[in-house]
Amino acid sequence: MHFAEKKYDPPEVIVQKPEQKPKSNAFGKPGAPSLMPDIEADETEQDLEARIRASLKKTAKDNTTIEGKLYIVSQLDTPRDVLCCKYNEEFDYLAAGGSDGIIRVYNSNTMEESFTLTDKDVKNNRAPVTCIKHRPLSKTYPITNCFTGTYANGCVKCWSYNFNQCLYTIREKRQTFGITYHPRFPKFVTFGDDLKICFYDEESRMQERVLTASDNPDKHDGHMSRVFAACFHPKNNYELITGGWDDTVQFWDLRQPYAIRHLVGVHIAGEGLDISASGKDIITAAFQKTDQFALWDYASGRCISVIEPDIYSCKLYCGKFVTKDFVVTGGTDPNMVRAVDLQTTGTAASINFLPGAVYSIDAGPIRKKDGKEHINKDISSRNKSDASVIPRIAFVSARRLYQIEFY
Repeated sequence: MHFAEKKYDPPEVIVQKPEQKPKSNAFGKPGAPSLMPDIEADETEQDLEARIRASLKKTAKDNTTIEGKLYIVSQLDTPRDVLCCKYNEEFDYLAAGGSDGIIRVYNSNTMEESFTLTDKDVKNNRAPVTCIKHRPLSKTYPITNCFTGTYANGCVKCWSYNFNQCLYTIREKRQTFGITYHPRFPKFVTFGDDLKICFYDEESRMQERVLTASDNPDKHDGHMSRVFAACFHPKNNYELITGGWDDTVQFWDLRQPYAIRHLVGVHIAGEGLDISASGKDIITAAFQKTDQFALWDYASGRCISVIEPDIYSCKLYCGKFVTKDFVVTGGTDPNMVRAVDLQTTGTAASINFLPGAVYSIDAGPIRKKDGKEHINKDISSRNKSDASVIPRIAFVSARRLYQIEFY
């Protein structure tokens, strides 16, 4: 992919040298309290651990309820509030990013802690982990087995989790809220509170472009507030969409200087954007009182349908296509996760009154049944309301990391 050369103020990039170290034992959103770590300046690591252990003893009554055909596979209490989670490509590890700046990686089967991704930089500059992504496994990516995390202090850190080593750090001059990898090329974008989407080359770690609005106040060709979500088109190498607090979803073509079109009336406050595998549909999961969950036509920008809540009107932080017929969303007020059948526009199953807001969800492996995996061609012949085709789902709520399955 080649683009017109343009000069930008590049962020600082630090390539880490391997170091011998012993194995180590949010960003603000509308309607949500600040999740910045409350660490005292003179507090030692031993004091912090003691305070965490004491606070974990004060557990509130669990009022969680389940509706529909789902069950909780695992439920883990972590040391701090968890803001994001992500499976690796083989689904044998599940990473969770904490408000203390530490990424803890668990065995997805046993939920035992396998790795703790932290270094002196993280410990000396505490900031919440705002997003975790796994580098896609493909021939174009030179290094695999890596989680990349973004932090509220502007850091972007790539971790080789098998070696507990930070490979490199990019320091952006802003609060960085997320990262999205290109599905086919060694490229990625980051986004944050400065209205800009930064486009990087993974191999050189150089910033190639900055996507931003023009200076024309009469055109809505870029964001005017914080950006919380980005999604590359699965079929087109140059197109992506972004969403944020300015109530717009912007459509970008990397060959054009500014956004080429936009949707309005969608307040995105988390990972609330996704494009279907076919590239034809968009879902928006919005943090607002009405029209929280909508399905859109990508080509025309037309709203296909607004999917109304069944019982609880939840303000949404995140949403994700998990099959071509099912979407999983999560949010707050009340705190819940909901699986929606796009064919019937009804709730297939939900888990409600969780201990905290659901900021992040991820889809796990396709489950095996009768010795065979559910693959797309098999799904099309099944009952549309059969939620058993939905893969395992991981999500975060307060200090808890959950995995659920449908049946």
